[in-house]
Amino acid sequence: MLSLALVGIGWHSWLFREEMRALLGDVNTLHHRIVTCDTGDEDISRLSKSALLDEVLLLGGHSRFPDSLEFQDLLCQEIGDWGIQNIGEGDFAVRTRKIGELPNSISSRRFEEAVGRVVSSSGREVNLETPSNEITIIIAGSNEGDSHPEPFVFRDIMVVWGLSIRDWSKEDFSGRSPTERPYFKPVSLEPRQARLLISLSNIQGREIGTVVDPFCGTGGIAIEAALQDIEVLASDLDSRMVKGTRENLRWLEKDGIVKKWDASELSKLWGKRQDCSFVFDPPYGRSSWKSDDSLEIFLSVLREAKKIDGRGVVSTMLPSGPDSLTLENADDSIVMGRKWSDLLGKIEDAGWNVHLFCPVRVHKSLVRVIVVCHPAD
Repeated sequence: MLSLALVGIGWHSWLFREEMRALLGDVNTLHHRIVTCDTGDEDISRLSKSALLDEVLLLGGHSRFPDSLEFQDLLCQEIGDWGIQNIGEGDFAVRTRKIGELPNSISSRRFEEAVGRVVSSSGREVNLETPSNEITIIIAGSNEGDSHPEPFVFRDIMVVWGLSIRDWSKEDFSGRSPTERPYFKPVSLEPRQARLLISLSNIQGREIGTVVDPFCGTGGIAIEAALQDIEVLASDLDSRMVKGTRENLRWLEKDGIVKKWDASELSKLWGKRQDCSFVFDPPYGRSSWKSDDSLEIFLSVLREAKKIDGRGVVSTMLPSGPDSLTLENADDSIVMGRKWSDLLGKIEDAGWNVHLFCPVRVHKSLVRVIVVCHPAD
C-alpha cells in the first residue's frame, strides 16, 4: 500500500475532498485542500480522471509550521533526512509550494535551500531542470479566502512533504471549452464541471459503465464521459442540441449514442442497464425550471433512472439562490424555487438518498447546488 497526499486546485476545496472520496474511498483531511489516503498502485490511475486534483505526493510527513527559525531548521533537517532515505536513484530537486492564506514572512527559498543542503550532503546531485526525484514541500495556510461554503475550518499553518508521483496525468481541459467546440451555446457546461459531476458519481467497488444524460445540451457531459472511454447515452428534446452534441463528439473523434427524446420517458429509450451514472445539467437558465412542470420533469427523470438501473447513481446541478451559500441549515435553501427540505422529501419518495448537497457559486446572483443521489435500497 502507498500513503499518498493529494492536493486540490483550490477552486472548491469541499468538492475536491468529495471527489477524492468518490474516487478512492476513505480519505483523511489534513487541510481543506490536502487529504491523505492509503491505496494500491492500481488506484493511482483513477486519479487521472479527477477534475479538481492538482498534485499527488508519496507522503513523507506533516507538521505544524514551526514558530521560530531554530525549529524551522530542525524541520528542514528532518525533511532532508527523510529524503535521503526515500528518494530513488539519480539526482534530485526540492520544490516548495505555498497555498492558502499565509504571511509574507514565510520564505519558500529558505526551505528549499536548507533541505537541499541536507540531501546533497549525502552525495546526491542537485538538478533543478529535469530531476529524477522531486521532493515537494507544501506550506498550507488558512482557508479564509474561500468564497464557497467550507465545513472544514483550518486556521493554522501546516507543512506537508513527500515525493512527487508521476504515474498519473493531470487532466488538461484546454482546447475544449464550450466556445472552442464546433457547436456552442452560452448555457454550455464547462468541461471541468462536467468531469466533476461524473467523478462524483463513482461508488467504491463499481466502475462506471455508462453515463446517461437526458438533457445533453451541447454535449459537455457526453464529451467528458467519452474521453474516459465510458459508454455515452445522451438525449435532448431539442433536435438542435442533439445535432450539436453529435457534431461535438465527432470533432473529438469520440462515439456516443445521441437521440431526440423526452426525458420523462427515458426508460423506454434505453431499457434496463447496469453500472449507470445518470449525470445531467438541467436547463437552469430558463425561468420554467421554477415551475411545477419543471419539478415533475426532474422527478420523472429520477423515477425513470430507477427503472433503468436501480443500483445507479444520480449526479446533477440544480438552480439555487445565493442564500444556499450562507445558510447553516441547508433545509432552508431555495432550490428550483422551493425549500430544499420539501424537494428532499420528493427525491426520497422517488427512491433515492441524497449523498451530497453542495452549493457552487456561478456568479454574483447565480448559485447552483451539486446533488449526488445514491439508491435508497
